[in-house]
Amino acid sequence: MQNNGCLICGKALIYPKNSKRKKCRVCGKIFDADAFCLDGHYICDNCHSGGAMSVIRAVCLEAAGDEPYAVALAVMRSPAVHMHGPEHHIIVGSALAAAYCRAAGQTEKLAGYLNVIEKRGKKVPGGTCGFWGACGAALGAGIFLSAVTETTPLDAETHGLCNRLTARCLMTIGEIGGPRCCKRNTGLAISEAAVFVREHLGVSMSKPQIICEFSERNKECIGTKCPFSAV
Repeated sequence: MQNNGCLICGKALIYPKNSKRKKCRVCGKIFDADAFCLDGHYICDNCHSGGAMSVIRAVCLEAAGDEPYAVALAVMRSPAVHMHGPEHHIIVGSALAAAYCRAAGQTEKLAGYLNVIEKRGKKVPGGTCGFWGACGAALGAGIFLSAVTETTPLDAETHGLCNRLTARCLMTIGEIGGPRCCKRNTGLAISEAAVFVREHLGVSMSKPQIICEFSERNKECIGTKCPFSAV
């Protein structure tokens, strides 16, 4: 998919004859903008060069609802996000954090959580689903829970909780099997995490409603064997 439009929503860019003062949706700084999209989204040159990471942060900070897959979907629709890739490890945790903070009434903490999730998620390389036997989407869910519970390796209670969430996501992903699909595993991890958080933290995010819209871009698509198949 060619990235010729807005990194946030994909809509066409507007190039006004005269620059307009705009706030960057990622860093929050004010610039004389020479281009922004039909919906008014503007990302400065420095943040624009960050690609998918900038989109993840911008979408999560602006998302209004508490349905985590809807947040992830808005990110994955961006031309900056590939069909497969390690950015999905960060998308899972970030989308969950955005929905969690709104469901829990903790939006003031979201920016800090996103910083932690991005920093940790970047350490998870692509291909871990096959090379490590631990899909990065599941690890992303564990990173999310670790961030919002402020868990460290020395914590007695939440240490186990974070590992149990990752394990639950891995079991579900493993039962479906391969080949890889970052979009499918993102949906599976988010769905499991939403239930887990409600059960163990008492925070109810809206239930994800998932119907795949990426199958035509995935040459390894498993079709009707996927629980999110539109067929």
